[in-house]
Amino acid sequence: YEKFINLIPPNKKIGIVLRCRHIEKRYLEAKKLLKLCKKKKFTFLVSSSYIIAKSIGADGVHYPNKYNYCKKDPKILTTCSYHGYNDIKRIKQLSVGLVFISPIFSTKSDINKKETGLIRISFLANYLKYQYSVLGGVKSNNIKSLRNRGIKSISGLDIIFDVIGVKC
Repeated sequence: YEKFINLIPPNKKIGIVLRCRHIEKRYLEAKKLLKLCKKKKFTFLVSSSYIIAKSIGADGVHYPNKYNYCKKDPKILTTCSYHGYNDIKRIKQLSVGLVFISPIFSTKSDINKKETGLIRISFLANYLKYQYSVLGGVKSNNIKSLRNRGIKSISGLDIIFDVIGVKC
């Protein structure tokens, strides 16, 4: 992670979400990444573990689609994923500050997932009462199509790779 994060310029509005399946490894990786993110002034979220996020001083916690309930803490940012209308109830139960809608465009990371698309994003902007970010397939050639759709932020590796000039 360190080499990749060091390529990204500091003081940009960038956030990192650590996703790691093994909890012992997640704690150690989170501590390392938090130091890098603080140095670069990035927002740092730990996926799936409020305890790790709180204990290391992360900016928040991210809950993937298998989580329906969480500890509510107004002092940290709580985010979650959104993959379809079945997730609306879960989002309300989690009381999140930000929702990651994915995938917005077709993506190489999961070719089996159907893209949300621009028309559905417009409907979601009116339906969701939460701030949201889009991810999945966002690149420099399609980012302008996301303007004026109520999107708080844009997430994904492809767009970061485009910005820093790395081929993947």
